[in-house]
Amino acid sequence: MAPVLGCWTVALVLAVGGRAVAQTQADRLYLGIGVSGGGSLEAGDVHVKERRSLELRVPLPPLVLGRTYLLPSVGYETRWVGADVPVAGEDAVERRFHRIQLGLTLVRPVVPRWMLVAGVTGSTRTDFRSSFDLALDTSWVAFALASHQLGDTPGFAVTFGVVALWPFDRLPVIPILNVTYNRGPYVVEVGLPRLTLLRKLGDTVELGLVGALDMQVLRTRFEPELRAVGASYLRETQVRVGPTVNVHLGRDLWLSSSVGLSLINDYALLDRQRDSLDIPGLDMGPAPYGRVVLGWRPGRPRAKAQGSRPAP
Repeated sequence: MAPVLGCWTVALVLAVGGRAVAQTQADRLYLGIGVSGGGSLEAGDVHVKERRSLELRVPLPPLVLGRTYLLPSVGYETRWVGADVPVAGEDAVERRFHRIQLGLTLVRPVVPRWMLVAGVTGSTRTDFRSSFDLALDTSWVAFALASHQLGDTPGFAVTFGVVALWPFDRLPVIPILNVTYNRGPYVVEVGLPRLTLLRKLGDTVELGLVGALDMQVLRTRFEPELRAVGASYLRETQVRVGPTVNVHLGRDLWLSSSVGLSLINDYALLDRQRDSLDIPGLDMGPAPYGRVVLGWRPGRPRAKAQGSRPAP
């Protein structure tokens, strides 16, 4: 059931623009630290500084109502971004953002090997310096997914459904399709926003390759020149890939580390309606990245899907 229930996390991460810092979908609680290299934008003299992030996700105790399970969770993220702009001064464009997220997920088995997952989450982001606006700084996500276990043995499942988000900058509804395989020595997770390919070496080490799509939409304080053209949000898009090593520390704790390359580092300026201003020259090019994640991964249940309980 862990691979099945983990799929709702994929929908949340994609919808709210957060990053998939957990190494696998089975990770429930995790603390992640990431560093991405900087570089110069195609526009010319602007140099993006090294980007750092810290993220914590904590599942709260579940509420059981018959065969229905309510899974609340809370998350916190802080990230540092900045750029050197000669005309604005070295420190003029440094920002630190904080994101707080509350979620509630409903899980209900319906028939053997089938499960429904639905929920809602709210996120608010601020730098504690700009004025807070509930409509502009808060986002909402609702999702409905169906998961089907392939075969009688847990570990191979497909999940599909839709995610609706408000406000949105591209699409109001996003389709979701994810395939998870976790049997024997292999762990394979294919979908958006994450790709995971792992080979288990005994019970304590996993080696493999991870990839992730990371999209952030940040409302921030722009310089007067950018405010004049209507800039209210900065959208950052990254696509990362690299090798990873996961080490079991005992008692369901795993330490994961990954060092690789961020292949895509694109930026865009958006107006108050989150429509792109189509300003060219905001692509940075590839940059190195590194991540360390300490996660709690409950052991996989041995019972069949129709008789097991979801992990909190």
